[in-house]
Amino acid sequence: MDSTDLEILKAIDTVSPKTFISPFKVIEVVGSDATELGNRLKLFKKSGRLDIIISECISGLTLPNFISKVCLTDLGRKTLKDEH
Repeated sequence: MDSTDLEILKAIDTVSPKTFISPFKVIEVVGSDATELGNRLKLFKKSGRLDIIISECISGLTLPNFISKVCLTDLGRKTLKDEH
């Protein structure tokens, strides 16, 4: 996990630590590219740090890889606490 990964987790926690949010809120805070962010979010999902909601089609509210919502899991919140 690198500093960008931690920035992403912190951004999600700052916007809404316990509910699903748009990944575009994360882009506003972190300033990441939508494709790069989507790839990182998928890795977070695989590691158990995030839950994601996938849309059936791409719209203005989804990332290029169909991610429409993200939310920290307990493991994601624990990761943030451990890194402080």
